[in-house]
Amino acid sequence: MIRMNEKEKETYDDLMNSFKNAESIEESRHYFFEIQLYLDNLESTKEPSPTKAQMEEYQQIRKKLVGATSKKEVRYYEDQIHEWLNKIHHS
Repeated sequence: MIRMNEKEKETYDDLMNSFKNAESIEESRHYFFEIQLYLDNLESTKEPSPTKAQMEEYQQIRKKLVGATSKKEVRYYEDQIHEWLNKIHHS
């Protein structure tokens, strides 16, 4: 799980709102990558890292998201990634 201060949380929320309000697949992909880059650059907590199998599962979901051909599909895979993150956080 990633800890965020208030400013980081606001930035993340702004990116998520932009992603959710995207009007095209290209715009959705752009914001997805912006969010991913933003999260990758934040410090993570000292909780155990995901296992190799868990990371492979994440990579499969991410590939499907990038290959999505409709906004509905993009949102579906975005939800799948959130479910994956929740599962990792609670395991």
